[in-house]
Amino acid sequence: MNDFKKKFGQNVKYYRKLAKLTQEQLAEKAGVAPNTIGYIERGKNSIHFSKIPSLAEALGIEIYKLFVFVEMENNPNVICELVKTATEKEQTIIANVIKSILALK
Repeated sequence: MNDFKKKFGQNVKYYRKLAKLTQEQLAEKAGVAPNTIGYIERGKNSIHFSKIPSLAEALGIEIYKLFVFVEMENNPNVICELVKTATEKEQTIIANVIKSILALK
């Protein structure tokens, strides 16, 4: 269970930073106490099941993304794994970005 909390917390932190929110801002938007986000991100505490939709909404993501755990270190397939979790619209954007990067060669 502790491993789950840690991975869930890493996802919360990743999406919080992606949304350019502080822990305090996210806590306010999600309707939780300010120190709760820090505990969650460090894997020291979990969020109540009923608050997960509010947390995802505050992060601007779909709920399921909080539960997609991809090992980043020493995983040559990390990009493929991440793309599999994206929506069709997100996959189109990712493909266009990759094409643009490869065109720079």
